[in-house]
Amino acid sequence: MQKNTNIHLLIKDNLVSKIAFGKSKHEAKKDLDFGQSSYKIYGEETYKTYKKECLKYADWLENEKGIKKAKSIDDVKQYTQEYLQERLDKGCSVWTVKMEKSALGMLYGEPIKMDMPKRDIHNIERSRHDRNVHFARDGKYKDVYIIALATGGRRADIEKLKVDDFKMQDGKLYVNFTQSKGGRDRLTYVRQEYMQDVLKIVQRAKESGQDKVLEDVPSNMDIHALRKEYAYSLYQDIQRDDELRTFLLNHEPPRKEYRTSVNKDGMKVTKEVQRDIYKDRDNNVFKRDDIYIISRMLGHNRIDTAICHYLKK
Repeated sequence: MQKNTNIHLLIKDNLVSKIAFGKSKHEAKKDLDFGQSSYKIYGEETYKTYKKECLKYADWLENEKGIKKAKSIDDVKQYTQEYLQERLDKGCSVWTVKMEKSALGMLYGEPIKMDMPKRDIHNIERSRHDRNVHFARDGKYKDVYIIALATGGRRADIEKLKVDDFKMQDGKLYVNFTQSKGGRDRLTYVRQEYMQDVLKIVQRAKESGQDKVLEDVPSNMDIHALRKEYAYSLYQDIQRDDELRTFLLNHEPPRKEYRTSVNKDGMKVTKEVQRDIYKDRDNNVFKRDDIYIISRMLGHNRIDTAICHYLKK
């Protein structure tokens, strides 16, 4: 007979079994329908986030339900919706609870069936304004500013950059971010404005025998705000420079977008988006190819992510 096990340990063991570091998420999803998940974890940061959120659920089970042990995580699956609803009732943002829902979905290997309130872009507060005013752009951390503004990398991306991660391609400088968010590698364009400065930083690191390009990235520097600045500036670049737009488009896979809707019979239907123009909720109009470029450089799959989070002042 299977014995009861500490619920925290059950959750940890379950998530460990889903680790697929170094494997191709793209290959794993080839045989899946659009929108389906392989329920594997391909990035270390994703694993850490899911582990943190699932263990919070375990704490809640222990404190609110008195459940410390179980034979299987399936024995406590019935409480997931109640937990998420309580999080919403306490005032947690829809974005936060949606992430927690995704973590629990990974834990159980299937979506958690629960309707979520509609998310409103106007409620986004993270890095909407520059919180780096106490860091001089030409001061001690000038190199951090340059690398972040030149590449649009996430904090984890730029912290581990090595001197060999930068490479020239057809006259343009690119940076190779390895094992970025979701365990994906991506080649990102370095904005021309910063190319020479970046090359100097890389050369100095090589001459001093450093393995990493940046030795210190302050923990309280808002790298996400600089990532947003990169995206907005690159968007302005391609508005002014048709040759750059064409170059970047030609160095990326052809844009393919899909949208799933419900037809009159209540069936989900997935179709490829054919329109070349994107209009957001504020009636701002963008060329879909332009947004596609920004999304690819930022490591996103959906073009509207770039619009909603990065291209608005």
